[in-house]
Amino acid sequence: MVLTKRQGDILIYLCSQREYITINQLALKFNVSPRTIQNDLSFIDSFLSDSKVIIDRKSSKGIKINADESEISDLRKKLKSLNYRTLNRDERSSIIELLLLCNPVNTFDHLADACRVSRQTVITSFQEIENEFGKEGIGIQKTKGIGLKVSGNELKIRRCFEKRVSKLVSDEIIMNVVMENTRLMEFDKTANKIIESVENKLNIKFAEFIKIKLLLDYSLLRISNGNILSAKEQSDIGKIKTYKEYGFIISALSDYPYSAGDKFYFCSLFMNAERAAQYFDDSKMHKDNIDEASIISEYLFNELQAIQPLDINSKERFIHGLTLHLRVAIYRIRNKIAIKNELLYQIKISIPIIYEFTKKELLKCEKRFNLEFDENEIAFIAMYIASAYENSFKTESRLTVLLVCSFGIATSSILRTRISQAIPECKIVGPISEKDAEDYLKKNEVNLIISTNDYQIDDIPAIKVNPLLYPEDVEYIKNRLFQLSYSMMSTHFIRSYANSEKGERKPAYIKDYIAREDIQIVDTCKTWADAIRLAAKPLLDKGKIEQRYINRMIQAVDQFGTYMVLVPETAFIHAGTEDGINEDCTAMLVIRKPILFGNKNTKIVRNLVVLGIKNKNEDSVLKLIYIFENKLNLLSLKSDKISTNIIFNMHD
Repeated sequence: MVLTKRQGDILIYLCSQREYITINQLALKFNVSPRTIQNDLSFIDSFLSDSKVIIDRKSSKGIKINADESEISDLRKKLKSLNYRTLNRDERSSIIELLLLCNPVNTFDHLADACRVSRQTVITSFQEIENEFGKEGIGIQKTKGIGLKVSGNELKIRRCFEKRVSKLVSDEIIMNVVMENTRLMEFDKTANKIIESVENKLNIKFAEFIKIKLLLDYSLLRISNGNILSAKEQSDIGKIKTYKEYGFIISALSDYPYSAGDKFYFCSLFMNAERAAQYFDDSKMHKDNIDEASIISEYLFNELQAIQPLDINSKERFIHGLTLHLRVAIYRIRNKIAIKNELLYQIKISIPIIYEFTKKELLKCEKRFNLEFDENEIAFIAMYIASAYENSFKTESRLTVLLVCSFGIATSSILRTRISQAIPECKIVGPISEKDAEDYLKKNEVNLIISTNDYQIDDIPAIKVNPLLYPEDVEYIKNRLFQLSYSMMSTHFIRSYANSEKGERKPAYIKDYIAREDIQIVDTCKTWADAIRLAAKPLLDKGKIEQRYINRMIQAVDQFGTYMVLVPETAFIHAGTEDGINEDCTAMLVIRKPILFGNKNTKIVRNLVVLGIKNKNEDSVLKLIYIFENKLNLLSLKSDKISTNIIFNMHD
């Protein structure tokens, strides 16, 4: 996720605050609307989704950063090192043109701030912009002490905006800058109602929803500033009146107090707008709510809510941010505009369960709205879902750490103080003696044991540290806690999602996804990379994957860590759809003596599942996860009596 300069500045400012701050206070400080701040915070949430820093929100107080000092310090360094995306010359010109058309008055300083360049840079290129406007019969008035203002025939001004929006509507970077620096969004509600009225009257749905809405927003903005279209200005009024659905559109607009000229212009917009296919009965496209994006956002929120409860503020923030993104995404899909998500591979590797959840739920939306989300679009949406889920889970699920120390009171006191400062987000119990620890563990649940000796308990991870807690101890503790937190989130998501699907899914069997000859059992492997090569060999021998696919899987583990270890001792490994998959396929390797898996965030792994997913509709990942998450199956895989036949017949 790439932040704008202002979003980075907001995050830096939040890092400097120790008290809660309201949305309105942030809006005032950064000289933007509260809605813009909410939108920025949605992007910031996504940016923070792979870190331990979260934005804590309380309805009665506001927001603040929740993290320890070292994490905040690391974040500040990261933000200072970021190279914010620089707009190129054409992008700057497009933004300046749109701002000149949208704002009653502009200044060179305001245009420079919006484009994140110097005032002189804007002035240098301004003559070209004046020339372009001049070709369309539009002038720019320059009044000293006031600013810049477009002038000319009202219809020409609107057509000028229409021409530029038609070309730029799918460019999120440009349109986000324009939205942030104009009043266009203030008219969304009225524009939505007008579109809904026309769609209901014509019993159709417009494919170019976001484009029509923006053009209506602009007309309503012009009208609010006193720029009314007269009927005489409409040169094609005759053509409009002879349009076969003219009467229906005018009837749909009858309740709105706009001039005849403005209504004629609205008619022309609807006449020229592309329509989506019509649906009837159960397969009918949603007719009463014209905003597909908000419907899909609401649906995804409700499905996520069934897995992890989110508060009302989270709902508003999630739906608002995702709806803004989906409107543009749907426009791209309808108009066959492909987009490349630079983080696609990393998203599929680092949040695989949420990516699969998003893909599966969007497939249901595709059937309803006649859409087709490709993996790039799915990955963007998965980031929103991951951000909302992880923020809620972190807030509600606090890890418990037990300190076991055999030293005296002074040393124990220092250890607790330093541990508490290092991991304030955790509940710290102790320090207590080994004997007291045994009694405590019989009655209480603990996620991690930190000990000054070699104290070990089955099934609970333990770390040995120096009694004075050296920096390397702190780093190792944080790394281990991050792994535990991720593991807990994965387990919670898997179980909750499985429970929410009960009654609507059939039992899943290994034999439905893996051929018997593609299951291997070996005593040991020298390295984790060798284990991946061995696990994938049956698929390579059959020509279902290529050697480069295996290389890419190894590279993914080396580059991104062990995110693919989604259930205990089991790694689900795959590469991208363009990395050498010839058909959907799966293979499995069981190692009797578990190995250390990965070079960072190392985990113990016994079972490797190699996945080759070519077909977007394939849901084998989730089904196999359900099977291996079953405790009885995990115990069987540890047994000395494990066999290919037992594995082949396992089910969830």
